[in-house]
Amino acid sequence: MPSDKQAEVLAAVGVRADSATHMQRDFNRGRQLNPNLKLAVWHTSLSFNPDDAPRLDSAKMRAVAEDYVRKMGLDQTQYVIVRHHDQPDNQHLHIIANRVGNDGKTIADGQNFFRSKKVLIELTREHGLTPPKGLRPDKQHPTQLRGVDKTRHEIREALRTVLASATDSKGFYEGLRGHGVDFQIYTTKDKRPAGISFAKDGQTFKGSAVHRSFSLTGITSQVLANQAAQQATQALAARQVEKAKVGVGSHPAARQPTAAPKQVPKGPELSAAERKWQASYQASTAKLAQVNATIQAYNQLVDSYSQHLKAQPAEEGVERVLKAINNDPPLAALRAELERQLAARAYHAAQWALSYGRQAELEKRAKGNFLGYKNAQAKEAAQMLEYLHDPNKALPELLQPRLLEFARAAKVAAQSLLAIGFEAKEFYQPEKVAMSLTEYAAKREAERKLVVRVRELDKAMPAAERAEILQRALNRHGAATAVRHSVDAEGRQVSEVAIGYSWQLARGAVKEISLLLDWVAKQPGHELQESELHRTQRQAPGLQDAQREQTPARTQRRHRGHRL
Repeated sequence: MPSDKQAEVLAAVGVRADSATHMQRDFNRGRQLNPNLKLAVWHTSLSFNPDDAPRLDSAKMRAVAEDYVRKMGLDQTQYVIVRHHDQPDNQHLHIIANRVGNDGKTIADGQNFFRSKKVLIELTREHGLTPPKGLRPDKQHPTQLRGVDKTRHEIREALRTVLASATDSKGFYEGLRGHGVDFQIYTTKDKRPAGISFAKDGQTFKGSAVHRSFSLTGITSQVLANQAAQQATQALAARQVEKAKVGVGSHPAARQPTAAPKQVPKGPELSAAERKWQASYQASTAKLAQVNATIQAYNQLVDSYSQHLKAQPAEEGVERVLKAINNDPPLAALRAELERQLAARAYHAAQWALSYGRQAELEKRAKGNFLGYKNAQAKEAAQMLEYLHDPNKALPELLQPRLLEFARAAKVAAQSLLAIGFEAKEFYQPEKVAMSLTEYAAKREAERKLVVRVRELDKAMPAAERAEILQRALNRHGAATAVRHSVDAEGRQVSEVAIGYSWQLARGAVKEISLLLDWVAKQPGHELQESELHRTQRQAPGLQDAQREQTPARTQRRHRGHRL
């Protein structure tokens, strides 16, 4: 379903995704491992075939992008995957990566065009995507997946759904059984778990063959992360309840007779829309409070790590924090930052040993022999000492590799050593801000939902094809759609297009959706199932403009890049 947001961060590895400022700051930290690299930013955009738009949710696009990152050799550095929702007819995402690897080495970008083209062909096949015209003659639609590819896809989707909430083995088992998926855990000779496989419809796959995140280790980490989030929420709720009990029972004011309450002036009466949606709003804010409780628990954990490093600002302290973090996904950015600190300090120590650590040896060699005669080695030592005495001295010509390596090492060693530790607030997760009742009611009142039922008239124009044409047209104007295919009692194909849109869309978009719905209602084989009230509202002259005045039009932007 299209999002109201213009941009959505699908994945952020080694960087924080809560703000552009934090993201840029984290990328700059990574560059410190190789400060001499000038072009350190890798940027790629991937655009998908419009035929695939109905099934391109964020999870699917993230899976494609992460496979692209791995195949292009970018999985050992910082990267961000961002999806844009500003062009419904051009589903696309952007990948921004650091060309400085986690080990400080440069990630090569030679022959990128040809490498990327080859990778895109592979991803189109592996993910069952529709290729662009000219890329491959046999154009395969996702609904045409058969055999092994179809089963693997169904298992992958089942795992993603179940692992979003499973907190124990029972929940994991029952969730997969509900999707018709069985699994088996393999053990070593000493009965230690070693791997996992999944089976469905007579086909069996290793976990890593379904997706690299579904190995036994990956699944265990996700379930433990779900457990931690659940426990944090329950613990915080329990503390709040206990605090409330203590406050009522122990405060002196609770044991004293209270005076009659003063008359509180009444606030403004709620509007009809606010009364209508008040219960739903309260449920929404309660759910939001649970989300924020988990975020608060996470931020408290980050605080504890920061305080630990302030008390022990050395490599040993970082190692203890890294051990505690383990592979907790929400703390991946913090883990990457601490690993970079250790790597930077190790790199600095190595460069110091290569340059200033050799100073005594070089001074002895620069003197020449006992007669004062200086050979080539003595002259080279004297030149090296110049870079120790003046780190700002210009680098030598490239034809002197030994001297060039020494001069670069001296420049790095002369820089201040990266401090151990971090500011906790820089790694906080921002709490979610709730809408007011007025805003929530206005948003819900603006929502419109309806169904178009498409019946098969003849074999030349199947119902499924006409439904998908309608779906693409609606998506281009910002409507959210879903298609379901079935067969009626007479054996004819029937497709239902579920449609959702909002009066808060751009004025032109609402008008185009309304005109399209009016046109559909007149077409043979199409049945428009819409409430009489909503039909009257969208057809009333000037009503769209009155509704649209409440929300400004969104700015549209265009992006270009590779096409899938």
